[in-house]
Parts: sequence; structure tokens; C-alpha cells
Amino acid sequence: MNSQLIQIEANIDNMNPELYGPLLDTLLKGGANDAWLTPIIMKKGRPAIMLSVLAPKEQLKDISELIFENTTTIGFRYFEVDRVICEREFEEIFYKNQKIHVKKAFHDGKLVNISLEYEDLANAALALNIPIKILEKEVWATLTSPVF
Repeated sequence: MNSQLIQIEANIDNMNPELYGPLLDTLLKGGANDAWLTPIIMKKGRPAIMLSVLAPKEQLKDISELIFENTTTIGFRYFEVDRVICEREFEEIFYKNQKIHVKKAFHDGKLVNISLEYEDLANAALALNIPIKILEKEVWATLTSPVF
């Protein structure tokens, strides 16, 4: 499946790092398809963070406002990007009475990936009082689909 979005990028070198987590949450809740941070080195050797956001072009104004209100940047660049994404299916499984969502990805009708929803694993591990890495191995062992 193909889609077209815009990618917005801003280099930020003077912001409290504790604000980055809430910034990403705000952008995702505000209409962004994805948002991430990359450490960079700017001119004069200054460490900085590059904020990147993927969003529908129609969201540019709203995302712009969120960026300017929630960061110290005074400008950004944006450009159109194409992407290829897999078709997705979601299933619910229960392991030791804990609900865990399983995401399956298909490309041209072929199963290419299976993943367990992290938040579900984290909640189940907490409820069962076992380490998440142990729970993940146990859940994978119960699935009959191939693991990639």
C-alpha cells in the first residue's frame, strides 16, 4: 500500500531534554502519523536534536502550531515523502488470562512480520509479576505462526 505524507524537520539545540517526551506525545495526539528524535551535531560542534514528524499535508498548519508552541525552534523545513506500508491485521490472544494484541503485517498478500503489542506485554508482565523478557519468550512459544 502506498501513501504520501509530508516530513517536517527542525534542529533544536537549546531545549530542556525533559520536554522531548511530552512533545512527541503532543504531536502524535495532534495528528502526526509518526514523530521521532535524532541526535545531531550542528555548526561549531554544538550537540542538538533533530525533530522529525510525518503527517498528512493537510495537518501542516496544526503541526506547525504544536511545534512552535512546544519547542524552542524558530523555524523548520518540510517536504513531501512517499512511503510503502504493509497491510495489517490485529488479533487478540490471551496468555494466563492477560490480553495481548498481535499485529501481523502483509506485503503483496504474504505474511512478512508478526509483533506483540509492547504495552500489552508490559501490563501483563506487571500483573503476572514476571520480567517482560520472560513473558515475551513464553508468549512467542505458544504462537503457532512462524516468527521472523
